[in-house]
Order: sequence, then structure tokens, then C-alpha cells
Amino acid sequence: MSGFDSVGTLLADIANRLLEGLRIFSLADKRHWRQDEYEQVKALEEALNEAKKDFQELCPLVNGQSQYEHDRKYETMQELRLLRDKFRAHVQLLRDWSRSGGPIDPVWESSQRCLGAFLVRRTQAKVAVQPSRQVSEADYQRRQLEELGACTKIGSFDRFGEEDMVFICDFCDGHLIWEDLENVPTERTAASLPTRQGNSQHWQATGTSSSGQQEKLVIFPPIAVANHLAPLHGDWQARLLCPFCEDEAKKPQDEDDEEELYKPNDEFEDVASLQEHMEWQHVEVAVPSGQQSGNCAVM
Repeated sequence: MSGFDSVGTLLADIANRLLEGLRIFSLADKRHWRQDEYEQVKALEEALNEAKKDFQELCPLVNGQSQYEHDRKYETMQELRLLRDKFRAHVQLLRDWSRSGGPIDPVWESSQRCLGAFLVRRTQAKVAVQPSRQVSEADYQRRQLEELGACTKIGSFDRFGEEDMVFICDFCDGHLIWEDLENVPTERTAASLPTRQGNSQHWQATGTSSSGQQEKLVIFPPIAVANHLAPLHGDWQARLLCPFCEDEAKKPQDEDDEEELYKPNDEFEDVASLQEHMEWQHVEVAVPSGQQSGNCAVM
């Protein structure tokens, strides 16, 4: 991370990554290409063309190209660095593919997440990169309110029937339902506040059940919203991904590791099934008795 970075240098670096990806494809053996390979090339070309178009159109809006290129606003720089790192990782995947041969992996397409989910996830990433030394409880609460604020910018929370809460995304019309919940929790549980060592797998929030007025653990709403997918054609309920499994799958594997490469679970059909998965796989502290979801039974 260079101290001389600016908007201009980061945009140029991203453009160079796109060009490098196209160069890898131009040198590859095309005799056994299928639709996936051609779609990857098309996606890279479209991204590069859109970037050029946006750069040319935005310059007059910010009083000239020079000011735009030399902008060093902290939030802008962090977003562009995150974007650059994503392109860097993607190009590395393409480079590895070109060396090993075989069909390309169609999973390397852009994120499956709804655009609204992407915007909330971007806010979470910005919060995560903020300095975390000597962070007070008030600062943690403010950060969590920022996450909730990002959710309300792309959709709305409302009651669903007599006992449930729902989030409806304005981008995809997908519905995320928290069953038997009186209101939307605004913060994570005290035991699950992010530590000073980093943003770990903290997904629990404490809500109140509508049916019995008892405390219950639920997924902190911004986590679910940031990881939802658009509903399938003809459906109305959004599917979800597990962000922690995704992060685990991205970790580099040792060269001498003989275990099969870790792959995250498939999509989850609703909030309840994602919570069941998280209760089994992603709990750092014991889930209090009686606060597990109704779908999670201990054998």
C-alpha cells in the first residue's frame, strides 16, 4: 500500500490489471474454448470500456482531470484499494489457469450478490479497515449503525405477518425474513462485539421473540442483507451466501497441503437456514441454551 497512491494511480493500476487479464486470454490456446472463456473475455472488455467511459464523463464534473486524478480522500482511496485487490486476485486466478490448462471456472464471474447487497458489503468493508486501536463501545455502536444505515438506503425493514420481520431490497425485490422477531436488533450481542485484533466471525444479535417475549439469538441484519442474492425467477424470497465460508475459501493453501481445496457451502434458501449453518460452523462463543434457532437441534 503506497503512500503516494491517488485516485489516478489506483485507477491506472486497475486498468492495467484488466489489460493483463485480456493479454492472458490473447496468448491462451483457444482450440478448446467454450462459452465460459469467451464470456470472461467479454466481461473484461466491458469492464475496461465502462471504466474509460466513466473516467471521461466524471472529469468535467469535478472541475478537471488533474483534480480527479490527484484526489486523496481517505474513503475513496480505501474503496479503490479494495477494488484493485479484487482485480489483482482475479488476474492471478487467470494466470494460474493459463499455466495449468483445462476449462475455465465459471465461478470466477462477478459476485452473485444483488447490487444492493454489494453496497452494504462495501460499507462493512470500509468500517472494517478503520483503525481499531482503543475503540470505545460508543464507536462500535456507531459503526454498527453505519451498517444499518447502509441497509435502509437500499431497502426497508417492516413487519411480515403478525410475528415476523422482513427486509425488502429495492434493487431485486428480494425478501429476507426473520421468523418470530418483535423488532430489528440494532447491534451485535455484547459477547460478539468485534475484537481489537480484527473483524472476526461475529454475526449474533439479540432480539425479542414475538410469540413469547423472550430473548433469542438472530443473525445481525446487516450481515444477512450484505450477503443476499436476487430471488430466482418467479420467486420472491432472497437466497443467501455465507461470508465466512467465502473468506475461508479465499485463504491461500500451503503447497504441501494434501487436503482437497476448501469450497464453501451452496446458497442458503432463507435467513433461518443460514443461521442454522452459522450456529454449527461459525460460533466463537457458546450459544446460550434456549437461544438457538428452532431449526438447530443438538444430537
